[in-house]
Amino acid sequence: MAQKLHEVSNSSEFGENAIKPLTADGLDRGDAAEHLIRTLPSQLKTGHMVARLDIAWSKTPYPDPTGLLLESPEQKQWMVEHCRWVIIDLRRSRNLFRPPGRYADPIYEPLPAIPDQIRALQDSRIGPSQLRRAWALHRELNEKTALLLQTFQDSARLDMAAVNEVVRNLADALDDCLAGLVWLTRIKEAQHYTAQHVVNTAILSMGLTFGMRWRRERIETAGQVGMLHDIGKARLDHALLDKAGPLSDSEIEEVRRHVIVGFDLLKSHPDVPMEVASAVRSSHERPDGSGYPHGLNGNAIPVMARLIAVVDAYDAITSVRPHGAARSHQRALGELWRARGSQFEPALVEAFIQFLGWVPPGTLVRLVNDELGVVMNMRSGSKQRPVVRSVRRVEGQLVLGPQQELAAQFEDDDEGRIGIRDILPDGAENISMRALTGALMRLYEAGEPSAPDAAEDPDGADEPLVSPGSRWRFSGLRKLFGRRPDAGPTPPVQPQEPVESVEPSAALRRRILVIDDSSTVRETLSRILEQSGHEVETADSGEQGLERACAQVPELIFLDILLPGINGFATLRQLRKDPAMADVPVVMISGNPQATDQFFLGQIGADDFLPKPFAPEDVGDCLARLAAAGRLSTAESNA
Repeated sequence: MAQKLHEVSNSSEFGENAIKPLTADGLDRGDAAEHLIRTLPSQLKTGHMVARLDIAWSKTPYPDPTGLLLESPEQKQWMVEHCRWVIIDLRRSRNLFRPPGRYADPIYEPLPAIPDQIRALQDSRIGPSQLRRAWALHRELNEKTALLLQTFQDSARLDMAAVNEVVRNLADALDDCLAGLVWLTRIKEAQHYTAQHVVNTAILSMGLTFGMRWRRERIETAGQVGMLHDIGKARLDHALLDKAGPLSDSEIEEVRRHVIVGFDLLKSHPDVPMEVASAVRSSHERPDGSGYPHGLNGNAIPVMARLIAVVDAYDAITSVRPHGAARSHQRALGELWRARGSQFEPALVEAFIQFLGWVPPGTLVRLVNDELGVVMNMRSGSKQRPVVRSVRRVEGQLVLGPQQELAAQFEDDDEGRIGIRDILPDGAENISMRALTGALMRLYEAGEPSAPDAAEDPDGADEPLVSPGSRWRFSGLRKLFGRRPDAGPTPPVQPQEPVESVEPSAALRRRILVIDDSSTVRETLSRILEQSGHEVETADSGEQGLERACAQVPELIFLDILLPGINGFATLRQLRKDPAMADVPVVMISGNPQATDQFFLGQIGADDFLPKPFAPEDVGDCLARLAAAGRLSTAESNA
């Protein structure tokens, strides 16, 4: 029997062998096994009791299945060379050193303390600078997530540096921009569900841990798990994930495989903390033991897995998915509440409900006077009253009214204030949250409330297209985008000057197609290229770009990664399938500098990369690189 309990599973180094047998292997769990820590062999210290290895004890020089008290550097070195992980039993150890969180994966972990009141979101406000900063971070997170999933799908490679960077940036912004970030999680578009779900889960998980006042390391871990919890789905059949009808038993098992697929990638990556990999694997375990892949229960489920399970379910319930319509915030909280204790950790459900509150920022509501409104924030006091702006359509464009304080929840007559009749799902009444964000930015730009900074175009780039210190000045950009969050006081607007042309050596007349959903990006890039003598055609979507490329084959294409409908990756694949465009050079555009990875560009069939923000000289350098590589002609075009 002992031999069977210690057999090795080849499917996953932390998988079948690592977890399932631990529920019945006779290890001395004592006080709920808080003393059992899975870690890397490199973290072992003399005096540690090694209770378990990832290989059978019979394959070691130490064939005692009850464990090994580490007494020499030679014993540790043997384990470093032959084992990928070990479990130490601190209760039976002489050395009580506990490996740091990055290297520790507790077998059993109680919840950290949760405060009685979680008011971080209620105390946060959305203003011009907060919304601009939140939008920049949101777009960066979307782009890096899209790249992350695409890279993993194509090559099973993981850019953990990009994940860590955006998580750090988000953690830095929570104190100032929490309400704005939560507002942006209401942007939900069916064609981008997978990437947007990852983004929303990361933001809400970090917001919740921030609201519970957990330490900074925990907040960043929540963001990492949020970004990576569904990464295994990138390797599954997309037709299965997008299936509208019910799944068969075999299809359900295939979908469930995503946690192991993702875990197998993460566990082997040197920069992924063990806590993150473990949480991804266990994100669908349930407190009552009915979850998968290993049927863990209670505190045997990692804390971050329990937290992500709550947030993951909430965002899924409130999103349009292939097999279901979006449900309202109120309905989603009700479903979480009913499943507490069985599917979800009760304390975390209660904390999440308290964190989001009755109506979080960005919630669409119908008022008792039959007007539509969007919640800006909750005004705290003896009663919590939502602050709402009315939402109307004027000549096809969404327009927001002034802020008004409503009646408190369950108050029939609250000093004559009107109240909320219904809480609506995201996207109800055909209201796009992206367009609604644009309306709010236009309102701020117009001066309500008074704002020293202009706001950005949410349908376009997330930051000025001009690099800091560039000699190029274009006053229209300042009006559209304002200043960076870290910039100093806004200087006087300079008179508009013509765009300086790129270097003469690059100024050959070429037919160029620019595909980007931002009118600002299209206009700016067209100006730069036309000043240099090029003929430019533009498209605002992948579908329109394909149509125009087929009608007249361009000599060069600039292609944004994030597009409505089919994204830049799918557009590029369609272009490469057409023999006439198989050799047309394509430059990808993105605000994510990690996309400059040449391996990645080659994998997706792109030739170069233009990062935002960019200046005319950046465009000129890009054209020069393509010409030097033989991808562009060096003779004048007759076009």
